[in-house]
Amino acid sequence: MQPAASILYSGLGSITSDPRALIALQLISGLACVALAGIWASREWGAKAGWWTALLLSLTPAQVFWSSSAYPVILPLAFLLGALVVRGWRGALLYAIACALRPDLAALAPAIGLLGGWKVLPGALGALAVAPVFDTAPALRPFLETLPVNLPLTAYLGPLGTMAGGLLIALAAQKSHWRLLAAAAWVHLVGSLFDDYGTRHALFGGVCLTVLVAQGQGWRQWLAPTAAILLGLGVSDMARWYYADATSFESTLPELPAPPPDCKELLDDPLAESSHWNLRKAWPEGRVCWGEEHIHRAWTSRGLQDRALRMHKTYTLTPVGLLNLPGGPRLVYEVTR
Repeated sequence: MQPAASILYSGLGSITSDPRALIALQLISGLACVALAGIWASREWGAKAGWWTALLLSLTPAQVFWSSSAYPVILPLAFLLGALVVRGWRGALLYAIACALRPDLAALAPAIGLLGGWKVLPGALGALAVAPVFDTAPALRPFLETLPVNLPLTAYLGPLGTMAGGLLIALAAQKSHWRLLAAAAWVHLVGSLFDDYGTRHALFGGVCLTVLVAQGQGWRQWLAPTAAILLGLGVSDMARWYYADATSFESTLPELPAPPPDCKELLDDPLAESSHWNLRKAWPEGRVCWGEEHIHRAWTSRGLQDRALRMHKTYTLTPVGLLNLPGGPRLVYEVTR
């Protein structure tokens, strides 16, 4: 828990002990993000772009999910988008609140300044709110380790960061859009520095890509409806796995024997001793395995879905066995680099 978020949540807890109040706060924040992004796009690129931005953002899977999570992810984004709407010194205040709630947003200052003006930049100092607990933060791994792994994972930016979405971006992009492209690229670059990079770090980059597609003119105006279909398919898939349990996961698994007894297990948790991050320089001898469970398919605030995507994109995973556990089956893969 960040200090600012702790104060906010404890204050809410002094009013009500109903946990639904916390989820309601996030839902309201998510709706505010949609409205604020639409207003920002409308002021900068016209009313049509604003309406399409709001619609597309409301269909973005990560935006929908984090609007239902108690983690302080979508609330800081709402303050960040509010800063782009009001700009100036008032925008700096809103940006400061966003950075206090989620300090890593301060690293997005170049992108925020590019889109909102230099007067907003002092708001990055809001990240100093984390100073009292800074010594408890996990250390960052060297960027030479994280960047090669995370840079290809543009899917964290949402469906518009996939191959199909990239085609839409390429068709929509014009010279006047360079700031939005640069901002999205910066968000992805900064996020790639984290060993636990995921959709929560890339949300603002996804917003920038959404705004870019939303402002098409002429034949490009058909790109926004196409993007809506792509995003809608993403939300549909998310809905399918949102409450994934062991039974639904088991129904997708192939028939396999018990895992090989000589498998040496590695984990996707970056803080675990046997994490694949820790073993990248000293890869174990023999067979190396990783286990995937239903929690890796479900949309949870632990971000295990993001970690599973990284495992599948970083290594060659070959299913070699099924392990039946009290909490459900584990699909065991042999991992090769």
